[in-house]
Amino acid sequence: MRVKLTVAYLGAGFRGLAPNPGVRTVVGELQTFVSRIVGHEPELVMSGRTDAGVHAWGQVLSTDLPDDTDLGKLQRSINSVFGPEIVVREVAVTGSDFSARHDATGRTYRYQIVNREVLDPFLAATSWWIPDELSLGAMQHAAGHIVGEHDFSSFCRRPRSRLGLGVEEVEVSLVRRVRAASWTVLDPGDVLRFEIEGSAFCHQMVRSIVGFLVAVGVGKREPDEMPAVLAARDRAAAEQPAPPHGLTLWDVSYAVEVKPVS
Repeated sequence: MRVKLTVAYLGAGFRGLAPNPGVRTVVGELQTFVSRIVGHEPELVMSGRTDAGVHAWGQVLSTDLPDDTDLGKLQRSINSVFGPEIVVREVAVTGSDFSARHDATGRTYRYQIVNREVLDPFLAATSWWIPDELSLGAMQHAAGHIVGEHDFSSFCRRPRSRLGLGVEEVEVSLVRRVRAASWTVLDPGDVLRFEIEGSAFCHQMVRSIVGFLVAVGVGKREPDEMPAVLAARDRAAAEQPAPPHGLTLWDVSYAVEVKPVS
């Protein structure tokens, strides 16, 4: 049976999501554990990769498991062994053609900043601490420029070119559509959350955007520089990416709702 897993994890203890021999990753740990239960190592298809140190609340994985697998017991076992670092929030049986990656219609990321003189130790693991005063209005204005379809080459780590049918290499497109991007002030008023939603994102795109928006917030860059930075299609035109530990993959959306196993 094809199964959908909605997974949350704290990324600090992992070298990213995808399996990587010799280092600890989220999917690498899950594959090894599940293989002991079902008798073979399953392929876990990811809705999207996250880098080392990045967290998730709504990461989605899909895989094929034996029909007689007790999914409730599997969920409880994973959570008992790996919680709170990794937690399976929901498990559901899907159609045989469901793919966590290819069927996803949207992804939402959140980035959190603590903007105060003294960092809260209870927020340190999931927030970027910035003691300098930030102009939320300027950051909000700059964020408005990225909504829509743009070439985000200035904000993405360019992947290696892929070989086409001939000998020549085919350049990978970094055009993406951002549906929404905005800042919210959380209680007690000095915690800021940036939320961005789009169909897909390229490598380091959200962290690089946040890095530029913070540069705007401290007065290093101007909000209306954003269109020129996008047009440059050059990473040197932007700023350094924000630290990974402030970023969370919050949600992955699908056209067809799949109900979790009760």
